[in-house]
Amino acid sequence: MNQRLRSLTGICALALALGTAHAARADAEEPLTIDAGQMRIDGKRGTRLLTGAVEVTRGSLALRADEIEMQEGPRGQLAAAKGSPRKPATFRQRRLADNEVVEGQALRIEYDAASEIVKLVGAAQVKVLRGGVVVDQVNASVITYDHLRDVVEVAGAAPSAAGGASASGRVRAILTPRSNGAPKAVEEGASR
Repeated sequence: MNQRLRSLTGICALALALGTAHAARADAEEPLTIDAGQMRIDGKRGTRLLTGAVEVTRGSLALRADEIEMQEGPRGQLAAAKGSPRKPATFRQRRLADNEVVEGQALRIEYDAASEIVKLVGAAQVKVLRGGVVVDQVNASVITYDHLRDVVEVAGAAPSAAGGASASGRVRAILTPRSNGAPKAVEEGASR
């Protein structure tokens, strides 16, 4: 299999892993639950600013961050979760098929409920767990998943002079072949 076909197959596998169609439909019927240290509602701007170890859940979807700003737009709910290098913003959602869970973290996570686009920005990482075992992992500067179009875009950043795991500015992915047997775990640190 040539490199281009392997890359396309990997992106398709990630799209399938992130494709939370069944869970998303079930989650959309669930109430939105907010747990935060403080909430500031600005009626003129139509925003809610949540601070202090914030957790927003709807069904199996959970978004956690130090700060989440939610806005009701003309087409639906928008959320922007802000984290830090020490404590990134995170999300987690269960998939009904294959006993899988998708987890992600980044310095900023943006979610548009109307367009069903999730964008992870800055030190972005997405993991797919099957039966509690990490089977796929992608690290990049920006990871965008458009559920309606079923498109995943993964972008590296300009190379960093500071060094470190993202110094190359490259996208790093580990994608485990799907088989009938038990999943083989992705080794921690293998993406570096």
